[in-house]
Amino acid sequence: MFEPKRLHPITVLYDFIRSLKELIIPFIFLFIFGKNEIELGFSMLPQLLFLLFVLFMIASMVVKWLRFTYRVEDNELRIEQGLFVRKKRYIPFDRIQSLDLSESIIHRPLGLVKVKVETAGSGGDKAEAELTAIKKADAASLQKIISDVKNKVPSDVTEEVAAPREDIIYKITARQLLFLASTSGRAGVVISAFLAFVFQFEDFIPYEKLFNEMQQLIKFGVVFISVVVFIALFIAWLLSVVIAFFKYNDFTVKKVKDELIITRGLLEKRTTTVPLHRIQALTITESPIRQPFGYASVSLESAGGASTDLENSSMVLLPIVKRSEIADLLGGYFTDYAFDTDFRPAPKRSIRRYMFVKSIIALVIAGVVTGFFWPYGLFAVALLPIAILWGYAQYKSAGWNIAGQQLTMRYRTIEQHTMLMKKNRIQSMEASVSWFQKRADLAAVSAAVKSGAGSRDAEIAHLDEKHALEVLDWYSHRDQGLIDFVETATESE
Repeated sequence: MFEPKRLHPITVLYDFIRSLKELIIPFIFLFIFGKNEIELGFSMLPQLLFLLFVLFMIASMVVKWLRFTYRVEDNELRIEQGLFVRKKRYIPFDRIQSLDLSESIIHRPLGLVKVKVETAGSGGDKAEAELTAIKKADAASLQKIISDVKNKVPSDVTEEVAAPREDIIYKITARQLLFLASTSGRAGVVISAFLAFVFQFEDFIPYEKLFNEMQQLIKFGVVFISVVVFIALFIAWLLSVVIAFFKYNDFTVKKVKDELIITRGLLEKRTTTVPLHRIQALTITESPIRQPFGYASVSLESAGGASTDLENSSMVLLPIVKRSEIADLLGGYFTDYAFDTDFRPAPKRSIRRYMFVKSIIALVIAGVVTGFFWPYGLFAVALLPIAILWGYAQYKSAGWNIAGQQLTMRYRTIEQHTMLMKKNRIQSMEASVSWFQKRADLAAVSAAVKSGAGSRDAEIAHLDEKHALEVLDWYSHRDQGLIDFVETATESE
């Protein structure tokens, strides 16, 4: 691979399809909402300009493809690109954390893959470099060259080397996939995406007419409105099931040497490589829907690397698994982590704090809704008992444990999270006391680990003050951490 290579020509089509989403709205404005005269003239000028712009965009993509080359030289991946200004990017192999591969429905029939080059500096959804479409054989060759250089394998060694051992840690079953898709809870994401798309046409939405129609619908009664809302939510749920099914189909986790290789996807096959030494923490998540059935998911925080699953570099490790089986599945591979721990709970006097805050939020929302939709808005008062139960659930979930060099923190947002962190991976820890907490001898504790270019935080809102001091002192290695905390608490009085 010492000679410069171009990407596959399908790159032009791939880039054009990715750009279509930016052209949909102008297309609708010009060709659907705009005038549709057949005769040529000034009335067709906007449409003609739009078509010229599309042709120019395609031409620029072709030139961009012609100007893009990559090669391997002097233990570096060298990429040269640029339409008008030639840019050269040299990435040393020792900076490359992994090569993540994906196959879309465009790549798969042609035996191609997209390669994302991940380094310690890449994070979120931004990779260090990207090869949009290359042959699978070239991708495998690139992986082997980088691996050989890192493992200091002489280039003149020609004898066959035994393939590295692959341990399959997890492979999703059809039953698990169905349960995962049915309980994914992504209906809200579907609704949000739909609303975001609709509001792109805000100037064309007849708000006054819609408001009048809404008033007419209200006359049909609460039952009719409830049926309409139920149907909308059901459709959103069905779409979320389909999305989750395609996303997590054939989800497999393998351990090869000192790396985890995660593959998933039906229409788009994704392969993500995570070096074990880059893992900063593990998080066990139990949603309100799955928890009663004893199911959870496990994600990992990685220092560096791009991820599309979650913010930062959180990656799904086990999308759906029995909570009781996590230790058996991962214990043999994450030997320095303790998965079964006895938690020290939040004190009983913290129940009021958890419930009070949630109750205030519920009352404010109920008041606003009632004011705008009187008298039907009074149904929003039902949020109050829900908020109280939510606060109680947060109290029951709150807990912590220190076992040697590991801190485990359990807390609840909507879902219950159990975060397993090693002391040497914790970037920062903070303890704080509000005036109300000081009166009840309570404190809040939070810990942060590196996740991509950012961080991932775990926080317990109300702990016994002595326990908060104990956690802070464990992390600080010295009494100064205790002194700083006491001073902060005193100043807040």
